[in-house]
Amino acid sequence: MNLFNILRERAMTQPTTIASRSSRRVVTYRKFWSRIERGTARLKSEWDVQPGDTVAYWGLGHQDALMLYIATARCGAKLLPLEHASLQEANVAILREFPVKILLHDDDVVFDVPPAVPAMVHLSSLIATRCHHTPPVEEDAHQPSLISLASDSKGGLLSEQKSVYELASDTGTGSAGEFRIAAALFDTDVFAPQVLSTLVAGGTIVFR
Repeated sequence: MNLFNILRERAMTQPTTIASRSSRRVVTYRKFWSRIERGTARLKSEWDVQPGDTVAYWGLGHQDALMLYIATARCGAKLLPLEHASLQEANVAILREFPVKILLHDDDVVFDVPPAVPAMVHLSSLIATRCHHTPPVEEDAHQPSLISLASDSKGGLLSEQKSVYELASDTGTGSAGEFRIAAALFDTDVFAPQVLSTLVAGGTIVFR
């Protein structure tokens, strides 16, 4: 069973269990999956995200970024997270190597020089408006869904692309407790082993 199926089933069987919470909102597993579906519809129908496309996230560990990742993966697209200052400063080179369809950013982000992308929207707009057209979705958990960037010993960038299936397989058994996001959400030592592991186990992700 992949992450999509796990979350869909939990939305039906444990709808009032808390999937994520922050100082601004509490999201049950039922709302969590509903917002993922809404985000998927907006990405596909309104922003024309197609399988194989890349969607960028510019921010730092926002609650909605987790829903963005899963919605992007359901579209068959890849998420490129630009959370660290070093990656944001190197955006020109990164976005040349990984051209993106759209960039979603935390609402309080102010750009000195906007990245060269076709479209930029506030992350909150992902779930702010319900999309009345629900396009068909082919959930392929084996499609690459996350682009991880790291620096090599010479200061260059190394990239790795993993699928929902691979990430979920990396989570282990996990614990149905809470995991708190301290800063970046998509770091390799945080996202799969902590965040996805907690979701798979039916726990709660706590955001700032």
